[in-house]
Amino acid sequence: MPEKDDSTEAILLQRLRGGEKGAFEQLVRQYHAPMQRFARAIIGEAQAEEVVQEAWMSAIRHLQGFEGEVQLDTSDDGAMFADKRFAADGHWSRPPTQWHDETPEALLSHEDLVQCLESHLQCLPPQQRTALLMRDIERMSFDDICNILQVSTSNVRVLIHRARVKIFTMIEHFEETGRC
Repeated sequence: MPEKDDSTEAILLQRLRGGEKGAFEQLVRQYHAPMQRFARAIIGEAQAEEVVQEAWMSAIRHLQGFEGEVQLDTSDDGAMFADKRFAADGHWSRPPTQWHDETPEALLSHEDLVQCLESHLQCLPPQQRTALLMRDIERMSFDDICNILQVSTSNVRVLIHRARVKIFTMIEHFEETGRC
């Protein structure tokens, strides 16, 4: 991906808000493929295209309200996959290591791991932590989480995935080293 230039991004955003068809086509050419790779890594091949299309529709619907608080560039999204854990096709590039304990319950019997997990949960960005706890602890539906957080289903899935990757990476590190 070419080096990002904030002024170019601002100009593109201005052109998009002005309704310039060519600006949208440029945006799609630049970001569609990385968005598909990202979606495949999270939800698999079958629904990736539908989710990306939903994201494009949502972007267009909410364009006027976009205040530039996040960048359009998707290149940082790969950083959330610790150690480049996933290849571009969404498959493992480095499979997880085998845990020494037979079950997650046995692993969580280690008090120091529980403390480490609690510490890492508190360090997650608030929306990631909230979405993860609502889904995995409270067993809330995606619709309920979307309504509470006031975000799209796609966004909830991304928040939960990012939180799970961070927690999984922490657990894997603990299992390999015995340290938090």
